[in-house]
Amino acid sequence: MEKLIIPSILSVSDVISMSERILNVTLPLTEMDPKFGSLHAQTSSIFARLVKNQKSTTKNSFTDVSILADKDRDCAFICLRDVLHGMSVSLIEEIKSKAAKLYAIIDKYGGQIYKLGYKAESATLLSLLKEFDQPENQQLLSDLGVIMFYGSLKTAEDTFVSVSQQKSEEKTIQTNESEAATMILKEMLPELTKLVSMLQLYSQFDPDNYGTAYSQVITSITEINTIARARKTRKQNNKDDDEKSQQA
Repeated sequence: MEKLIIPSILSVSDVISMSERILNVTLPLTEMDPKFGSLHAQTSSIFARLVKNQKSTTKNSFTDVSILADKDRDCAFICLRDVLHGMSVSLIEEIKSKAAKLYAIIDKYGGQIYKLGYKAESATLLSLLKEFDQPENQQLLSDLGVIMFYGSLKTAEDTFVSVSQQKSEEKTIQTNESEAATMILKEMLPELTKLVSMLQLYSQFDPDNYGTAYSQVITSITEINTIARARKTRKQNNKDDDEKSQQA
């Protein structure tokens, strides 16, 4: 049975797929034999760790929220920028003069700072907001009746910073608690092999209760091995082609 499950050709995803199928098929059998049930539980525990630590499936729960928060602050900035720009070209001199002073601050830091990366945009906005927070500029915003647009931008930036901090904290926790999936494979494969070997033995002595499950398990293992071998062959062929190209 050890030759049926071939570690050398299986990727982490292959082992997860194979394990999930085997564990699901054999779950109903765990109540029939305590030893089989104990081995199944142990294998399931390792499987849960493997799934949790598979890099390709790890996603920060704040990723989508941070994207939306960044979009909101971009919209708030563009709104304030365009409102002040429109007023700065007004034919009403008092409005034009006051708006021009405020728009000059935006122009100083760049009218397209929303195109910067997350950290660069936050750093630039921090400097911009500090200037807008000056009493004389707050008065100009109030005089022009656009203080609410400025408040909207500050709130949006505060929200983004908060979400970014939570995202960073979660990433730190995930890193500290994570295990290398390849290391967990070294625990998973022997236990999975034991489980299938025990199932094979039981199917020989009690085919009525274990035969069907064993056949399903063998079918699943064979299918995944076939896919893994094909992938390995493609990689080897591509490698050979690259070497020939370099020699040509």
